[in-house]
Amino acid sequence: MGSLHACGRALKRRSGDQSLQERQEAGIAALIALAQSTTAHSRAGPRDRRYHASHREHAAGAWRWRGLLLAGVILVAGIGAAWHQFRSDVLVTLMLGAAVFNMTVATLEGRWRLYAWRTPEAARQLAWPQPVEPAAAGMRFSLIVPVRDEAAVIADTLRGLVRQDHPHLQIVVSLCDDDVATIAAASQVARRHPDRIQLVTGHYDSPSKAFQLNAALPFCTGDVVGVIDAEDDVAGTLLRHVEALFLASGSDVIQGGVQLMNLGDSIRQWFQVHNILEYFYWFTSRMAYQVDAGFVPLGGNTVFVYRDLLNEAGGWPVSLTEDCALGVVLATEFGATVAVAYSAELSTREESPPTIFNKKLGALFWQRDRWVRGFVSELAGRRWLKMPTLRSRILAGYILATPLLQAISGILLPLGIVTALLVKAPIGLTLLMFGPLIPLGITVLTQLVGLREFTRTYQRNASIWHYASVLFLAPLYQTILMAAAAVAVYKYASGDTQWYKTGRAAEHREPLVTFPVRERVAA
Repeated sequence: MGSLHACGRALKRRSGDQSLQERQEAGIAALIALAQSTTAHSRAGPRDRRYHASHREHAAGAWRWRGLLLAGVILVAGIGAAWHQFRSDVLVTLMLGAAVFNMTVATLEGRWRLYAWRTPEAARQLAWPQPVEPAAAGMRFSLIVPVRDEAAVIADTLRGLVRQDHPHLQIVVSLCDDDVATIAAASQVARRHPDRIQLVTGHYDSPSKAFQLNAALPFCTGDVVGVIDAEDDVAGTLLRHVEALFLASGSDVIQGGVQLMNLGDSIRQWFQVHNILEYFYWFTSRMAYQVDAGFVPLGGNTVFVYRDLLNEAGGWPVSLTEDCALGVVLATEFGATVAVAYSAELSTREESPPTIFNKKLGALFWQRDRWVRGFVSELAGRRWLKMPTLRSRILAGYILATPLLQAISGILLPLGIVTALLVKAPIGLTLLMFGPLIPLGITVLTQLVGLREFTRTYQRNASIWHYASVLFLAPLYQTILMAAAAVAVYKYASGDTQWYKTGRAAEHREPLVTFPVRERVAA
């Protein structure tokens, strides 16, 4: 089309001093040039077509981001115009809206954090039933262990898994064909346990956990398929308890407890205690509330699904958070029921990322960026709107939007307090701006109590510096999570779907100790 316009403009400029015959010849020449240009484009090779397709995708991503930027500019301009026209009324409205938003987010977080602790029935619901006896175990289990660049940890993980006392166990290790070191480490253990360990090797242009899980699924022979991560330490009796819970609950999916273990032993690892407490409250309390509401975003490991149901669902959705996406699919498309259980002895133990930003070693920031992008993708996909009840839809939407809501609240809270101090406003509104500090203060206190409970339950030692980190560095930790959420939103808007694998340091296995923990088991 560009060639035709150029030829047309040239023809028009020369038409004034050309004869009719010359103009006809020029027109014919222009049509021939256009035909040649079209033919050359149609004959472009695969590389050229890929270039143009890539260029179009890049342009689409750029326009999507420009659209969001333009919407932001329009929003800011609108706020500015309203501020200029209705200065005092707009300020009061914004302050009130920020206070209500912050109070809602902080209150809900505190309420769910303590749900199982203040609800005896929920605490009983989280208890594992008595395990089936080995001689009576009838289910067959296939555990998929997707691994990439895990040579340092996979051998210990597999040696732990083969010690499971369930008699019907298959371990399927999903490997990447270019990961020579991990293949060698896994093969060394597999040769000693050929009756339990099977290696599956595949080629992936863009490796991700979902691809490796789906590649291993056809090799699974068990009635139930479970997922275990490469660095996980799994309780030896877990599968007998899982079978007992399947039988007792009649559920389609079981989600067991997971706990990060490394508190950190230097000031550079101050963030790990906060990460540990996130997991601690998620699996000891918040999961029970989600089950009651009918929506459970599944975890990345210690999750067990009937193989027939998993095959019917098409395996794991290809997503940055395939675990959460699978939970949404099973709940909305198949009406699957989920049972959850937690006890310290049966919790799968793994590690918090060893650094905040170092991708090679394992970074909290980039792990959280991937999680938020996955949650935002599921939120924008609107599949959660198919939940059967209004309550479950509201909860599902809130859970998927939680990282964004907490990030917004983290920004609005200090801005609201500063505004209340500097701007003249009704006394009631000014006091309301400080209202969210009450549930936030309660949350900090529960963090201190949770740290004490964690160290007592898991036989870990916490120093005064760990408690000081919880008390004074919580705002800094939330700032890091806010920044990760902002980066994730930017990447999502730009169409970035790159999958980041969190590096391992096996800090949760140093030193190796046994934990004489009392198991909380239902009568």
